[in-house]
Order: sequence, then structure tokens, then C-alpha cells
Amino acid sequence: MTRFHDEPVSQDPREEVEHAIRFYGTMPACFDSRSRDCYDCPLEFAHPCPVRVDADYRSLLEAYEEGYRVAQRRRIQQIRILTTILQRQGLRMHWEYLAVLAMQEAPAGLFPSEHSIRAVLIGNPETFRMEMDGVFNLVKRRARG
Repeated sequence: MTRFHDEPVSQDPREEVEHAIRFYGTMPACFDSRSRDCYDCPLEFAHPCPVRVDADYRSLLEAYEEGYRVAQRRRIQQIRILTTILQRQGLRMHWEYLAVLAMQEAPAGLFPSEHSIRAVLIGNPETFRMEMDGVFNLVKRRARG
């Protein structure tokens, strides 16, 4: 559909833009530049373009983008902790045991619950591989050369 994502989430173009920022970190091309390139933007046919003329709307988009960045930093921290535990243990682990260790080692509040750890493991297949029901290991990286 658009460069923002495959399926529209709403008929309202503003909601499309907001969704793309909150979930994918994708800002409209015209946001950071003086570009008039609106091709493939949900707001392409909105005249005047609210991204260019509405300061309150721009502030809202900036807040969404900052929220996305915070969530990404948190995700990176979560992945690092889980990766470190698996590397240190040197073997695959059931997510519940991994969760116990992660909750002990992580800064307070990084993982809201044990089930959030499972979600991180499942949601990052490029880093974690489920080998058996609930048992995870690190994805083996191929040597470059």
C-alpha cells in the first residue's frame, strides 16, 4: 500500500501517519526537510498538508517519534540482557528460567513481567530461536568471509 506499511489501519490519513510513527518510526518525508515530496504519503492529497502548516500536529508527531525511540532503546537493552544470559549459560534455556534470571539482573522496570520476556524472545527471531516448546537459544551467526 504505502511505504509506511502494507495494510491501512484507518481511513483517516492522519491516523495512518500517526500509526506509522508510533509503530515503525517512519516520519513523512516532508517533516525534517523542506521537501515537497509527498509521494506515497497518506497525507499526499491533504491540502494544506498538516505536517507543513500545523505546529500542534508537528508537535504531536514529534512526541510519537520520541516514544518510538524510547521503546527501541528499551528493546535493545532487553535484547542485550537476554543475549548476555544465554551466552553466559552457554546452553538453551526455557523462557521461564531465563525470565527468572533476567528479572534479577535487569534494572527495575525494564521487564514489566516474566511474560514480557517471552514476548521479547518471540518478537526477535533474528536474535533468538525457539528450539523446542518454550526453549530458546541464540541464532547462530555465520562468519563473514
